[in-house]
Amino acid sequence: VVCGACGKTFTRTHWGWGKYKKPIWICRTRRENGKKGCSIPTLDEDKLQEAFVRVVNRLLADKDTLISCMLENIEKVFREQASVVDLAAIDGELKELQGEFAALVKLNLKTGIDDTIYGEEYSRIAGRIEELKSKRSSVTLAEIVRQETLGRMRDITEVLRSMDTLREFDEELFGILVERIKVMNLVQVEFVLRSGVGVTEII
Repeated sequence: VVCGACGKTFTRTHWGWGKYKKPIWICRTRRENGKKGCSIPTLDEDKLQEAFVRVVNRLLADKDTLISCMLENIEKVFREQASVVDLAAIDGELKELQGEFAALVKLNLKTGIDDTIYGEEYSRIAGRIEELKSKRSSVTLAEIVRQETLGRMRDITEVLRSMDTLREFDEELFGILVERIKVMNLVQVEFVLRSGVGVTEII
């Protein structure tokens, strides 16, 4: 849960005693510095949960459009982030450089290259190898993230397709659908879905 006023996260705590005790969410800035620190008040957890149920039912009312929009947004992001780096080309250059590196060391052992020339060539090859390894790692990581995102999207679409309505708060569904809640003001929050779609709701 994120504060729309100061940008800090909310923290979960409890208010009241005994049977009147209930979970609430409060902005960290407000908790530490009071009303002067942040104007966003505390929120009852049950209000957030009720708002989530209403959001899900709004989405389910036109779930085919929602699913299409979610998939389109993900595909768009992937197209924008698509790497033009050719892993085969990186691996080929790495192999060549490693061969050059081995040849340089061997030549130095046999003939004793000038220290300055040897040092410069050694640094050039080693530096390029590290650069390529870093680039390769970034590409591999991006592909892992892409596959994880596609997996989450499949989970989300399967859940939505199987549902007609949500009667009460479902923590597991919340975890699948929602990335964060942004508290806009006293009466309005935005549920930011894992697909990137934001849905505003009154609390």
